[in-house]
Amino acid sequence: MEQARLARVVLAHRGKLSKVQDAGLDGADWKLVFALRTASLILRSRTDSKLPFLRVAADAGGFAIDLPQSWLDENPLSAAALESEADYWKAIGMKLIVSGLSDKKVSVLQQVR
Repeated sequence: MEQARLARVVLAHRGKLSKVQDAGLDGADWKLVFALRTASLILRSRTDSKLPFLRVAADAGGFAIDLPQSWLDENPLSAAALESEADYWKAIGMKLIVSGLSDKKVSVLQQVR
């Protein structure tokens, strides 16, 4: 990736996405933006706490994240930040769907891995 495009991806790591919407990013670049932004939201406390189970899907219209509902309940600031994040993606015409999974569903999905 050329240095200028990489700089635009990094610029998009927080805040409104409209600032880079017309920056010439392609589909792969948007996936990098999504990954960087998601990491900064989920790892927001910068502690060594265990990462939650996380399932991600992407299509041409945007992204979906599944997290344990118990983790969302225990981390209300992160949950609120993810809700705000969905609004940022919506503002540029893409979707971000955040769903909470039951502990039972997480257990089943972890066994499938």
